[in-house]
This record gives sequence, C-alpha cells and structure tokens, in this order.
Amino acid sequence: MAKLPTTEQFWQFCLECYPAIQQPLLRLQDNWGANVNLLLLLLYAEQQHWHWSAAEIARLHQAVLPVNQQVTLPIRQLRRQLSEQPTIKAALLQAELAAEQLEQQALLAALPEHTAGKAADLIRDYLTQLAPSTERWQQTLFDLRQSQAR
Repeated sequence: MAKLPTTEQFWQFCLECYPAIQQPLLRLQDNWGANVNLLLLLLYAEQQHWHWSAAEIARLHQAVLPVNQQVTLPIRQLRRQLSEQPTIKAALLQAELAAEQLEQQALLAALPEHTAGKAADLIRDYLTQLAPSTERWQQTLFDLRQSQAR
C-alpha cells in the first residue's frame, strides 16, 4: 500500500496543479455540484494508480459535505456577492481557502483503503454519481484532462 499524503503534502499538490486545471474544475463545481477538493484528491489517487469503488467515492463525497455546506459554501456565496468590495472580498477569499483546507482534512481522514492496479478513471466515476448523464459533463472532463496534460 502506498503512503498516504499528509495534509500539507496534499495542499502543496493542489497548489501546484490547480492553476492549470482551474477553469474545468470550477465548471464542474458550478454546473454539477462537484467538490473541487474531492476532484483534486481523485486526481492525486489516479496519479498514484489507486483504485476505489463507486461506494468508496460516494463515502468520500459524504465525508466532505458537512464542512462544504456549513462553512465553505456560505463563505463562497458571500465573497461572490461582495464583488464590488475588494478588501472584504480578499479577506473572504482567505477564509474560503482556510475552509478548503478543512475540507481536505476531512477527506484525508476518511480515505478508504486503496488498491493498486490498472489505471482507474476515478473522476469519471465521481461525476457519474453526481450527474449520470455523461453528455452533461463529458466536455468539461475532456477539458480537465487536456489542461492536466499540459
């Protein structure tokens, strides 16, 4: 079994890869309710050749929901509403990033055992749970994969 990342290692991984894949991640978040932190964790897991079942991915989604719904989303909504007030918006962005780190801690604490093996498309498995009709998010997933490859 591969060693799990620490919260700091995972945060650094996210900081490194997020800029290149930001737009497709945000489209998946805004259009289909995907959790960006879970998407990033699934991307990390894919790179490590980990495999989880659909049920395990669903449990990860459930593990991050309380922090996301009670902390991150309200801060994000307020930040977006106050777009005309740059000082407050900047402070809310920092609070949102702190909430994102709390989400990551919840995800890492809930990580299931993983198995190594053939490459799995964990992100596709997650998006299928959110929106079973693949036509709805297929182009955004393609954009994500293309951005990641650069």
